[in-house]
Amino acid sequence: MSDPEFPDPESAYPIEPGCARCPALVEAREHIAWGNGPADASVVAVGEAPGAGTPEADTWRGGNWTGMAYTARHSGRIVRELFADAGREDVFYTNAVKCFPPDGEGSNREPRREELENCFSHLEAELDYVDPSVVVTTGSHATSVLFDVAGRELDGLLDVVLDPVPCEALDVTVVPVLHPAYQHMWLSRIGYDYEEYVDELAGVLDEYA
Repeated sequence: MSDPEFPDPESAYPIEPGCARCPALVEAREHIAWGNGPADASVVAVGEAPGAGTPEADTWRGGNWTGMAYTARHSGRIVRELFADAGREDVFYTNAVKCFPPDGEGSNREPRREELENCFSHLEAELDYVDPSVVVTTGSHATSVLFDVAGRELDGLLDVVLDPVPCEALDVTVVPVLHPAYQHMWLSRIGYDYEEYVDELAGVLDEYA
């Protein structure tokens, strides 16, 4: 597995600094976790939302503390390693919701529908800014957001992993992958070991991006 590089803070793209569309998230967050990566990336990776993070970590503290998506020492590194192992450095990383959604116990909950709706214009702005060919969605919630736009229902993530779906409204191809928290657990369920999974992702990205 490749060791991912921590992103350059200059690569972050703050669309609406101080955004206050979701009062509960404003109260809970430390920072807005903006998308980051090359402005000319051919691939955008979209996750669900940042977690609470690990403020005592040296570098990989998570988007709630770094202000950049996919910078947690667990999920952030797993996703970045996946793309690096697939031979892709040209990836812009973001989330469907940019702020940490608290569960009241110090951890994170799933974003609420209104939070996803409030933040969707930020995602649209990022896609307009980067103009990718492919959007890779990590997990069911991020996939649902893009499938809604593509006019397709998501019945079960495991049935659509690495299955390209055209999204004409955004002029991209959507490619779902496993959520990083469950990647190791679910790979065998969809018939892959890690190397096969990486090779399949690399092939799909080579074809569509």
